[in-house]
Amino acid sequence: VAAASVQVADKILAQVKPDDAFHLQAAKLKLESLTILARLGDGQAEKDMAAYAGTLADSPNAELAKEAKRMLFVSDAQAMFESGSLDTAPGLIDRVAAMVAADPDDVQMAGLAVQFAGFFENVPDGEPLAVRTFEALGPLFAKSTNPQVRKLGDRFAGTLRRLSLPGKPMEIKGTLLDGSPFDQASLAGKVVLVDFWATWCGPCRAELPRMKEEYEKYRDKGFEVVGISLDEDRDALEKFVATEEIPWPILFDAPQDGEGNALARHYGITGIPQLILIGRDGNVITLNARGPKLAEELEKLFKDAG
Repeated sequence: VAAASVQVADKILAQVKPDDAFHLQAAKLKLESLTILARLGDGQAEKDMAAYAGTLADSPNAELAKEAKRMLFVSDAQAMFESGSLDTAPGLIDRVAAMVAADPDDVQMAGLAVQFAGFFENVPDGEPLAVRTFEALGPLFAKSTNPQVRKLGDRFAGTLRRLSLPGKPMEIKGTLLDGSPFDQASLAGKVVLVDFWATWCGPCRAELPRMKEEYEKYRDKGFEVVGISLDEDRDALEKFVATEEIPWPILFDAPQDGEGNALARHYGITGIPQLILIGRDGNVITLNARGPKLAEELEKLFKDAG
């Protein structure tokens, strides 16, 4: 279908002038169809798409030029991801920021920018680039008149707040399951694992046995866990905590207006489990204390403990 669409688009483009309404539709059809073919592994289509988009990037038709620039950016970003090298990342960050700045209300471009920024959080040595991307895009989203895009600005601010935590204190506040306010002062001088989780999250539940093991091993030496539940159903949460005999404090704040947990929003938590390890000095050590890394970090921290 995509190959046939390219042929149809070429026939139309050969017969109409650039200012014809059909030219815009045919050009967009060709770009989209070549992109589909490229994603299906057609190397020639990928080259053709980049070449064709390059001819349209300076089109007098603003909508077409914008679409072409989007396609070129996606192509170049994908090439970087597939190469395994981040050498071209700074230039791509500048490009995406310029494209968002040109039209802060463009929801489609904002969506691409979010995907691009999120990539750096999940690759080795990508956090500095993630910080740079969120710093560049957050203020631009905040200026948008589109409510959807503006909300992304708030989300980016939270994510940047989280990514900037290593080496700094982390604020932990909320309400315990029994309804009493949590007192962060009770953590003074302890090594603390902050676990953003939910009962409906399979990977979160999979982490529990390891966390319990480490908790029993080090709790008497000054180790504490604080769970931040992203659940919406208090009864289900209380039942799960009781059944699993979770021994550490759990913070739960009922979502307001569908906005979710306040602390999770504050730190831009978009995926769970998110396990953040804090040292005795109150400063964050790592944002990713999952799996074997938790045991490794705790062993280092408590190697001199009696």
